Amino acid sequence: PSAHPLITGHHAMNKNLLITSFLAFLAVSGCARREETEPAADAATSQAAKANTRQEIEKQAPAATIAPVNVQVTLTPAAEAALKSKSEKVMVVAAYSGDPRASEQAQKLADASGTIKLGENKQLIDGAGSLTFQDDVIDKSRLGFTFGEVQVTINVTSSKSSTPENLLACPFYWETLAEASKQTVKIDCKAMSEVQH
Repeated sequence: PSAHPLITGHHAMNKNLLITSFLAFLAVSGCARREETEPAADAATSQAAKANTRQEIEKQAPAATIAPVNVQVTLTPAAEAALKSKSEKVMVVAAYSGDPRASEQAQKLADASGTIKLGENKQLIDGAGSLTFQDDVIDKSRLGFTFGEVQVTINVTSSKSSTPENLLACPFYWETLAEASKQTVKIDCKAMSEVQH
């Protein structure tokens, strides 16, 4: 007889455990059902809010800085020798781009990198030296579809006129045009043979 209370107690514990588990399941499944319907509404609301915020930011953003860029290219003695040995010159390319606005038309103009191309300027120099990239290559008709400052990249290579290989190892420059136009952009180049191991 003394065993009965333990058995009934055990059954009672199981029963309580089952009820608790069932209630917990209902609570969880109830929450899950609510969560399934809420995200769609939340996502739509947050997207609308983001779009409104983006449009406000775009309206308040100052006009992009359009200015010339001065570039100074330096060459190590080995780089100069490499160019002379192949009768090569130095090719300096400035490429301009901008971030697209939120509008559908602006998004369509964006390329694979997610930016809108605004123009490119290529200049050849005999060796080390300074040059200026004027801002007249920037496509003003596309500028209205961009948001924020214009980006400029400057890439320096050998001209590849007598040999297809690039003889120079130069750092790649990427900055806003607003910053790049404030000072002379210095590109220090080495011979490719100096950096290859």
